[in-house]
Amino acid sequence: MTDHELALRYAPIIHFDRNETIPLLAAGYTIFRETKKSWSFPKRSVPVPPEADFVIEYAYFWDYDIGHMYDLEHIWVTVDKQGKLIAAESSFHGWYLTLLVPELSGTIPPTDEHVHAFCQPGKHAFLPIGEFYRIMPYWYECCNKYSGGPVLIGNPFSKTYTADGKDVFSPTPEDDERCARYLREHKAFEPTLDFSQPMPEDVKYMPWEEMFKWIPERVNAECARLKKLYEGA
Repeated sequence: MTDHELALRYAPIIHFDRNETIPLLAAGYTIFRETKKSWSFPKRSVPVPPEADFVIEYAYFWDYDIGHMYDLEHIWVTVDKQGKLIAAESSFHGWYLTLLVPELSGTIPPTDEHVHAFCQPGKHAFLPIGEFYRIMPYWYECCNKYSGGPVLIGNPFSKTYTADGKDVFSPTPEDDERCARYLREHKAFEPTLDFSQPMPEDVKYMPWEEMFKWIPERVNAECARLKKLYEGA
């Protein structure tokens, strides 16, 4: 199989809140056949254990988190030399957690080697059981009362991690103000923790290198769209 075929073959099944207003747009993938640093999640190196054939890193992109423009979260799946899914991890707001926990009551077993993940309403982190979001403070209020925020220059696009020490995109204060207004007016919602909304059928899968170039173009285009929306420019 090609890398693209492998990415589709083992793509996680993601469950979204019934009322989620921010659709998943794209997934960038990287296939690790040896332990290496992640370029899309620069805080970690992706380990490939001896019993594994490869690890696929999925970097999921949304135009928005309920608190800002730009959102990137991750899932890593480990596949053995017989083609079986043997482990999975997911990102959680800059951290990463075990996603495949078969001994944990309430989890959904993988479907034909596709691990299941439950996406946090509005915020888009991943957990193996959706009800677990109830232990998070403000899981409900963040989607409505506390919605709105600026354009985020997230890792790996911030100057902390870029080769030239510069942010890849540079939103203005006006961009930030329009973004916060748009989120409050158009994206705020009442989360239910009923994860019956399926993944969009048109999610784009692409190599991470391609996505790294695409995301800044997408952010700049969205800033221009909001400027036209609110100023008629």
